[in-house]
This record gives sequence, structure tokens and C-alpha cells, in this order.
Amino acid sequence: MTVKTATLKGVAVPYVPVHLRLYQPCDPAGHDRAEGTPEVRRFDGVTDLSGQAVFTVPVGCYGLNMDTVPGTNPVPEGMHTVFVETDGQSVTGKLRFQDPAPDPVCAQQTINHDLKVESRLSGAAATVTGCDGNWAVIAWDVQGDSQRVVRHTASGWTTYVGFPHNVCWAKAEQDGVPDRLKKYFTGC
Repeated sequence: MTVKTATLKGVAVPYVPVHLRLYQPCDPAGHDRAEGTPEVRRFDGVTDLSGQAVFTVPVGCYGLNMDTVPGTNPVPEGMHTVFVETDGQSVTGKLRFQDPAPDPVCAQQTINHDLKVESRLSGAAATVTGCDGNWAVIAWDVQGDSQRVVRHTASGWTTYVGFPHNVCWAKAEQDGVPDRLKKYFTGC
């Protein structure tokens, strides 16, 4: 089973925690799950950069939901039920978000994921500014200075500098920091 997280226009929303709940007894072939049917098993995952999470699950009736990621706006669509009628059947469940969505590479949840930020930051709303896919500034809505200049490499986002810092502009420029981020560095 594949779970997809995307906007109404189909733009992937990456790194969303998603949950499948298997309910029994039920009739997957009849697409019928009676109200009050108990949950017997839970499957948890996180969508990837393309907004997909893949699960190997048995035949059954599944409820699908997610943890809302700060900065996103889920579509209030009610219950999400998915039925797997036969072993190995390819089934897709969709969780949708309002448009517009940020570029998946520049989405705060992508940067959080790649940086492996601590829980106090991953659960907080973040603002990403000036993202060009290679460089960005991110700050979380938490007490204290959480702002960072980050860069995107082949292995994902990494912290270039956290604030406060003492990196001179000449060094930053040598490292490829774009001119538009000069205001975050000292002249030295």
C-alpha cells in the first residue's frame, strides 16, 4: 500500500508522519467497515521527498491519517478508508493539502528532516526565507535564537552557520554563499 501526501494540484508534501490502522472484522471486498469496528494493528511511517510512504500490509480495511506538519494546511476531508482486497494488491491512499505548497526541497519539513533537528524544533513552526534550492535561512518559533543559514548538498540540507556565529563574509563568499545572504555575516 502506498500513502501519498500532496496538494490539491498534485505538488508533493514531503516528510509527513502517516498512520494506517487495520480494523477487524470487516469486509474489504465489499468496501464495508462497520462503525465501531476495533483497531487491531497500527502501521506508522513518514513520506519521503516525493510525498510517498510504502507499507507492506495484509488484506483488510484500513483507516488512514497523519500528523499535521507545521506550515501545512490539510484539506478537511473526513475519514480516509482504504481497502486491500487481495494479497499483493497495489492500493494508494491520499492525504491532501491546500495549495500552494512550498517547493518540496525548500519545505521546512524537508529541512527539519535533513538536519535531524531536535524535538523542540521539529514540532515548532518554522519560517524558511530566501530558498533557492541550494541555500536558505530557517528559523523556528521557539524561545532563543534558532536561526540558521543552511545549504543543500547531494546528501540533503546541512547547517552552514547557526546564530550567533563569527563567520566573515569573505569566508562565506568563498564557500559559495550567495550575495543575497551577505547581511547574515560580519565584514571582519
